[in-house]
Amino acid sequence: MRRLGLRPGSPTQRSVLATVRAIADANALPGPADFETTFAPGRAHVRRVSGQNLWVLYRFDVSHVDVITVRNEPPIPLHPTE
Repeated sequence: MRRLGLRPGSPTQRSVLATVRAIADANALPGPADFETTFAPGRAHVRRVSGQNLWVLYRFDVSHVDVITVRNEPPIPLHPTE
C-alpha cells in the first residue's frame, strides 16, 4: 500500500483495510461482484475497493484467505470458460 501512496490512517487506506476485512469475514467466497484474473502462478480472485480505483487480489481455500496484493489498475477478468 505504501507503493500506491496510501498513507496510514488515510480514508483510502481505511477503505482498503475494510475491503480486506470483508473478504476475511465473508461466509462465502468469491463474493457476487468478485472475479478471477491471472496472477502467476495460476489465478487470483479480485475485489474492487468501494469508491476507489483500487483492486485487492486474493486466493482462498476452505480454511485460509491470502491477500496477495493491492493494485491501482483494474485486472483483466478471465472468461468463465478459461
